[in-house]
Amino acid sequence: MWIVFVDDTKQKGLRSGMGSLLSLGAVAFPEAHVARYADRAAEIYRSHNTPADAELKWSPRKGSWFKSDAGAACLTDVRQELLTAAKDCGCRAVVVSFDLGRTSIQGTRAEQDVLKYLFERIVMMLGDERGVVVCDKPGGDHKAEDNWIAGTLDLTNFGTNYVKADAVVLPILTAPSHHHPHLQLADLVAGSMTAAVAGVRFGLDLVPYVKPLLHANAFGAIAGTGLKLFPDEIVNVYHWVLGADTYIRGSSGYALPRPLRPYEKDDGMSLVGNLRSHLAGKRFGSDS
Repeated sequence: MWIVFVDDTKQKGLRSGMGSLLSLGAVAFPEAHVARYADRAAEIYRSHNTPADAELKWSPRKGSWFKSDAGAACLTDVRQELLTAAKDCGCRAVVVSFDLGRTSIQGTRAEQDVLKYLFERIVMMLGDERGVVVCDKPGGDHKAEDNWIAGTLDLTNFGTNYVKADAVVLPILTAPSHHHPHLQLADLVAGSMTAAVAGVRFGLDLVPYVKPLLHANAFGAIAGTGLKLFPDEIVNVYHWVLGADTYIRGSSGYALPRPLRPYEKDDGMSLVGNLRSHLAGKRFGSDS
């Protein structure tokens, strides 16, 4: 049995022509290693004199301990060490990111499609095994939460056109992230990979730590599997973020960067974009 933890993020793309990115990220642990990761996370906090109740968010909220001088000074190390600990505990991860600036799918429909794409990749990641999915509590009151959960039941009851439902053995559950280091890890994975897709340097710097967690297909490729970008128009971003030189879809594939697609010649980061990427560190709490 695997326990899968899911969180969402929305960030502004800095690459030329890129809109806001809507993403979901999932981290999965074998049942036997769930407590082990929690213990490792607590050890890492203690080693940096971090308060046990300091919630790790990709973009720390105002008043967060990680916004203090001491917290900002150790944030990069804490992030890297938590990702390394997750790898040591057998964690796997998947991230789905929609470029809302390049699709007519918006609002609730976009949120539903991102969740559907993520669910499919969770099921593929589980393979022949079974899992339980826990999401960070959605915003709003209890009624809003109940409506959100009700909207996920088709996935867990019927699956999709591409995957069956039986790999996820319960309806999707919710829990508050500040009580669960695993949900905070999901936020870190979703936030850092989305930032990397957006062109934010502080996300790109963490790719070497997140990439070993990302699920790969039978060909060993992460692009489209552990990281799914939509629409396919931005396929070349896989090259700039993951270093992928091939994109495989089904039984066929092609070389990256792909001609006549955005970011064929460069990563799409203008002089202004690179400056904004550097300044984004203040928002993400980096000490750099």
